[in-house]
Amino acid sequence: MIENTSGAVFINKPSGITSYKSLDTIKRKLATRKIGHTGTLDKFASGVMIVLTGKMTKLAGYFTGLDKDYEAVFSFGKETATLDPEGEVIAESGIPDLATIREKVKSFKGIIRQVPPAYSAIHINGKRAHEIARGGGTPDITEREVAIYTFQILSWKTPDLTVRIKCSKGTYIRSIARDLGRSCGSYAYVTSLKRTAVGKIRIEDTIDSNELDPENDIVRGKNLFSLLPDLQILSVNREIIPGILNGKKLDVKLFPGMDLSYPRFALFHEDDFVALISREMNRLKYNFVSGDLYGSYLG
Repeated sequence: MIENTSGAVFINKPSGITSYKSLDTIKRKLATRKIGHTGTLDKFASGVMIVLTGKMTKLAGYFTGLDKDYEAVFSFGKETATLDPEGEVIAESGIPDLATIREKVKSFKGIIRQVPPAYSAIHINGKRAHEIARGGGTPDITEREVAIYTFQILSWKTPDLTVRIKCSKGTYIRSIARDLGRSCGSYAYVTSLKRTAVGKIRIEDTIDSNELDPENDIVRGKNLFSLLPDLQILSVNREIIPGILNGKKLDVKLFPGMDLSYPRFALFHEDDFVALISREMNRLKYNFVSGDLYGSYLG
């Protein structure tokens, strides 16, 4: 039995199973239900998923915000209801030439606006969009702004375009395929999708969940917090820890070396995680405090 299951596991989700189902093996091996992923991958998709466990599930919001890298295949000439291989074909058209596609790709770089797919996990009035769509309704999904940092064409073999895309959180690659197809006077959907990176974590850093070794594959402590952008890791003196654990008002003077250009700070005493705090204007506030240290530092 693993004494401390709090941390992160980086898995390579296979295609053919849902993101939720992919967590079953980890739950079983760690003997815990306190577990969650930080970004859904469609059932047909594969690739990097960051899975948080134990008390580190509180970090989910921070990891969800990380940029993502994908490799995908867009098939032109057809559009499916789900914009992926699992949906029925709802529209067909001619296939554009590569020159047209290259020209239109230019407008999909930088800050763009897109409407997420009808078959998605977006919440609308308490229901998932895909639940509404599968029930025969038309979900009213608001257009959103996302950032496309890079959009590379890797190959073209009619009708399939292989691409590499780096984008912000909340970007739907299926929506890009749909909108690119329509902008070319055609249709398109995603036939293959692999997430190759989440933030600093690349596909090479992941494991198959079936091969999880709880003793060695859980990422913890400073190694975990170093993956978050805009965060400074600070070492604190033992003397101030009881005050932090008791919620004492935070003062910059308590933290020599604090760089106020950062919005967030992970506090450590040696290898012990103490607290995550953040800065708003010139005031510091608690985000969450480690509950593992009370016996050691308040005894």
